[in-house]
Amino acid sequence: MKYYGLYCALACVFFPLPSIADKAKTEGGLKITSEDDNFSAELGGRIHFDTYFFDKDDGQLQRLLIIDNFEEPVNTTDFRRVRLTMRGKLWEWEYKLERDFASSGTGGLRDVFLGTEIFDGDLRIGNFKPSRSMSQLTSSNQITMMERSFGSSAGIFDNRGRQQGIGWNTHWCCHTFGITLFNLRNPGDPRNEGVGAASRFTWAPINDFDSTVHLGASFSYEDANEDTLPREALIEYAGRRGPEQLVALSPGGVEFFFGEFGDDEFYQGRPGGEVWILGLELAGTYGPFYAQSEYAFGNFSGDIYLSEITFGDFFGGPPSFLCDPITGCFIGDQSVHSWYITGSWAITGQHKPYDEKSGVFRSIKPRPPEGAFEVTARYDTIENKDIPNMKVSNFVFGFNYYFNPKVRLMVNVTLGNDRFIRDQTKQFAVRMQGFW
Repeated sequence: MKYYGLYCALACVFFPLPSIADKAKTEGGLKITSEDDNFSAELGGRIHFDTYFFDKDDGQLQRLLIIDNFEEPVNTTDFRRVRLTMRGKLWEWEYKLERDFASSGTGGLRDVFLGTEIFDGDLRIGNFKPSRSMSQLTSSNQITMMERSFGSSAGIFDNRGRQQGIGWNTHWCCHTFGITLFNLRNPGDPRNEGVGAASRFTWAPINDFDSTVHLGASFSYEDANEDTLPREALIEYAGRRGPEQLVALSPGGVEFFFGEFGDDEFYQGRPGGEVWILGLELAGTYGPFYAQSEYAFGNFSGDIYLSEITFGDFFGGPPSFLCDPITGCFIGDQSVHSWYITGSWAITGQHKPYDEKSGVFRSIKPRPPEGAFEVTARYDTIENKDIPNMKVSNFVFGFNYYFNPKVRLMVNVTLGNDRFIRDQTKQFAVRMQGFW
């Protein structure tokens, strides 16, 4: 009997029991699948590391004497995105959990949802991008420039790129359609009763190996109720980490109002407020050439009164219209218009592919070990028609070098122009990017 344990150990070595371990795959990434294929988990992520240099406007020092809160841009480095992603399936449901370590707290949550297929479409419940703006729906791994256009969360949908709610998307033939119902709360923001809806439809009448023509339209509606933060269109016109310009403002919950008429600082009016935005899309490719344009126009409801000091704190400069000495500066409904046109040329001959399922374009894909070189340019502008001189624009040009399909170098030069405070700060930016 003293050798019984030894015999058992040797038997297990030479005559192993059938394996019950899950299957692991490493084709372009790490994926684990259960024995019955009912459960899977796949790891992904991205690293975007940026470096910024600013050429500050010569007239900036004079404006600093007038505008107390004008922040001078700083030459620096920055982890723009540091994300880990886990996705997979739970029987007939899928899940995705994405955390951005470049943001702190729960504000670092990105796509976090459960989903399944229903009525020939994909249903999602959780936190994700609403069905609006082609620029916004394009992944940060695939965008042509380092930053998105003003018609996205980089401007007219500031800090509202993802929302918590339920959405459904489908595609057939050369069309896509999506609809989203959501709460106006971002991860990390206070709980609120704001609600919203968004919908998008696209059509690609031409889509073959060498060329694509894309047409699209979207509509977004936001109704700010109790405890909702103000809806803003906020622009970094000289590139990321550069000076900001508040272009439009719609009030939020009542507790964000303060002061009384006649005080040095006050912010009063009708709480709540609505924002609706209609967007139009036109894009296409022909061989190595690519062009994309969007036009967005909408309304930020107002009916608020700000003291001149508060107006300056919010908008970065003195009001460009007359204000009542008692009731202050009245801001009513604001008509906001934004449009951009961007283009690129893959000098090495690659073609930018079109994603039929989501109605967006992907970045060019070199074949390893060969790289690819792409030159890019974009003009972007946004204007509040109801505040005189409230117009911001920039021109961005640069190039992208693709070491392989997962790693690229991006270089952008941004020429900013803020007509409201007469600032023309410029930026030179570099990004090293990798994702898996």
